[in-house]
Amino acid sequence: MNRLRPMRSDGPRHAHALPWRFAGPLLLLVAALVAPRTSAAQMLPSDDPPPTRPPSRVVARESAEVVAGAHADEAGFLSTVPMQINGARGQTAGTGRRIDIDLRDADIHNVLRLLAEVGNVNIVTSDDVAGNVTIRMHNVPWDRALEVILAARSLGMQRDGNIIRIAPQSVLDKERELAIERAKQNVALEPLETRLIPVSYALGGEVAPRARELLTSRGTLSVDERTNMLIVRDVAGSLNQVEQLVRSLDTQTPQVLVEARIVEATSTFSRDIGIQWGGDLGFLAATGNPTGLVFPSDVGIVGGASDPNSPTGGLSATQARVANPNFAVNLPAASGAGAGGALGFTLGSIGRALNLNVRLSAAESTGVLRIVSSPRILTLDNREATIAQGTLIPYSQVSAAGIQTAFQEAKLQLRVRPHVTADGSISMHVRINRDEPDFNNTGARGDPTILRREAETDLLIQDGRTAVIGGIYTRNTGRNVEGLPLLGDIPILGALFQRRRQSDRRSELLIFITPRIVNRAESLGR
Repeated sequence: MNRLRPMRSDGPRHAHALPWRFAGPLLLLVAALVAPRTSAAQMLPSDDPPPTRPPSRVVARESAEVVAGAHADEAGFLSTVPMQINGARGQTAGTGRRIDIDLRDADIHNVLRLLAEVGNVNIVTSDDVAGNVTIRMHNVPWDRALEVILAARSLGMQRDGNIIRIAPQSVLDKERELAIERAKQNVALEPLETRLIPVSYALGGEVAPRARELLTSRGTLSVDERTNMLIVRDVAGSLNQVEQLVRSLDTQTPQVLVEARIVEATSTFSRDIGIQWGGDLGFLAATGNPTGLVFPSDVGIVGGASDPNSPTGGLSATQARVANPNFAVNLPAASGAGAGGALGFTLGSIGRALNLNVRLSAAESTGVLRIVSSPRILTLDNREATIAQGTLIPYSQVSAAGIQTAFQEAKLQLRVRPHVTADGSISMHVRINRDEPDFNNTGARGDPTILRREAETDLLIQDGRTAVIGGIYTRNTGRNVEGLPLLGDIPILGALFQRRRQSDRRSELLIFITPRIVNRAESLGR
């Protein structure tokens, strides 16, 4: 005869009483252990002693709570044994409350009822569920323990909210196959409908292959290219799926406006100083020499006019012509428009027969130039676009047919392929080149060379932001001295026989890129 021995209050204060909310699971566990023993006792002869049961226990982890397991002592009685539980109340790890479970030869129905109590769910078992289980687990979620127990008995489950239906896996598989067959039969018997689905932004031919994958074996789909519309005939369920797919794919393609700014700042400085001097020997009947000046008491000054017939400085035409003789030292500054001015000195003659003529010339120029080129172009997502502006430079080309004229293109060009990402950023492949003719450097036939500046890169940038994709800084300095041999090397006086030229050129090229999504709200929905 089995009896329940009450637990002695020998432990700490928190272990002297059993919480009421664990009384139900404990009674279920006791019933699971007692029921098999009672059946075995009825089948044994009356004179044989009852067999001894191995221990079994189930522990649900709670905070500052004690849950009793059950085991058989040496005399064959069932007693409760207190166990200390760790963890916070309601604390979960994984998908359910963690438990310790140690069962041997326990009835599966009682085990399932115990897990339903721990997991606060409803479990319904079929008539084919039967048998005993032996299992030992430590610190596992209760639902994971349920899966292991079902797999050990070749059982499966179907869950609908907090209701779990348990049956043999073979039964569930057959039910699933029957449901699929019934669905196919319903589709075969369901009447067909025809719908016209318009496609506004995409091409109907591009959407059609994906839409056909959703049709049943009875469905058909065709594309009207004139109206860009899909003509679909199928059951209502498939038609709804096709319409939902088309709405998802038929959205505005993002349009990206790409603006590139090419900023070039150039600073130049040049200075040129030269000297011309010479002598003239001659006689005139009136004055005895061409200048009409008596040296050293008379000194005349004439301007640096290049026209010998233009009197300057109050001198006569004859005196002005003397101011521009064939100079013995001829190292002037660069001549031409804007090259600068000159200062001429006409000295009197020595012994009324010899003239000394000196002219100093100087040229100085400064310049600061800032060129801003701003090409911009609008394109669709994932479409390459190109914009260019330039000129064609003719040059001569010798071939078997003779001399022909060919053209070299010097242009400013922007080529870009943007892609709009899911978060609204823009990934771009950009290529910018700026070519311009350089007439200061020419070829053998006088054809100008081409100065080329180019940048090609890939970048990721947010909508409306500006990025610097490249920069080039150059500085060219030069100093040139020309003079007469030996005389130009004389200290101090050598400057009278020299021409000095100095130049300094600095340039900086920066390239800025700014992309903007024009139809952001329509294409991205935000």
